[in-house]
Amino acid sequence: MVDHVFTILSIALIIPISLFLGVMYSFLIRKLSARFQWRVGPIVRMYGDLAPVIGSTRIWQPLYDILKLFGKDALIPSTAHKRLFTWSPYLSLFFSFAAVLFIPFPGLPLLSGTPYSLIIASYLLIASILFTILGPAASGSPWGAIGARREVELFLVAELSFVASLFVVAVTKGTLVISELAGFVGSIPMMLVTALAGITMFAAMLGKLHIKPFDMPEAECEIVAGPYTEYSGKLLGTYFLAKVFVLYNMVALFIAVFLPPLSSSVLWLPLYVVAALVLIFLLAVVHVLNPRYTIAKALMWYTKIIVPLVIVGFIAAFFLRVVA
Repeated sequence: MVDHVFTILSIALIIPISLFLGVMYSFLIRKLSARFQWRVGPIVRMYGDLAPVIGSTRIWQPLYDILKLFGKDALIPSTAHKRLFTWSPYLSLFFSFAAVLFIPFPGLPLLSGTPYSLIIASYLLIASILFTILGPAASGSPWGAIGARREVELFLVAELSFVASLFVVAVTKGTLVISELAGFVGSIPMMLVTALAGITMFAAMLGKLHIKPFDMPEAECEIVAGPYTEYSGKLLGTYFLAKVFVLYNMVALFIAVFLPPLSSSVLWLPLYVVAALVLIFLLAVVHVLNPRYTIAKALMWYTKIIVPLVIVGFIAAFFLRVVA
């Protein structure tokens, strides 16, 4: 009974925590990217003469952008498949939030002890991305269709890297339960294989989060807003909110799988925050240093570099399990 109550309380707590951290991660990527390019970006402390008019800070700018959209009407194109177009943002948000419940946070194991929680979390994240493809494809817009097609092509290689990286760790550590990863102590070869999987996981994050050079589905100068061209108001805000949760999930899942002790106890919370900030910093650096790839170059990069690394990781993981 006590365990059930604690789980319910943990789920209630993780809702504001995940939203807060997702917004903060979005803010930091925007702020760091701006500073690296000698721009100001969202202002942490507003100028004194403007503070009475527009507030004292813009740390919450990603959330302000979403709330502004929720205050506007959503326009549905006459050429769209209305049900799929309308429901896709909500389903994307549902799956991205559901994944939060299976990824532990320091002091909050949530549902990470559920059998096959690693598979459940990964599939929920895949489903969230899938509905960012289906909705735009149903919009009837050529720009939405082009963006959705690019999203599909990127989806195939990025999700392959994402799922394969997770299962290399699962094979190496012999479990599909996220909460059990922290209790596993491996040999140096196993740690090296896990590190290799971490590299391919980071590469998958670039594609899933549309970090440059893999932001071609939303290339504004080429295809307006890509998949989101025909979306507006609450529907567009819902998609952006889903992206906030996906960002939180990717960071939390990376730490839970590749730095599992940091998610196991509230005592590790300071190091968890440091690890998250390092990941966000690296994402911002990659985003700033790279121009946008063409979709063909992106596919080539994944298939020629990341896929071979994944294959090497799988072979090494199976070999180590057999030897062990």
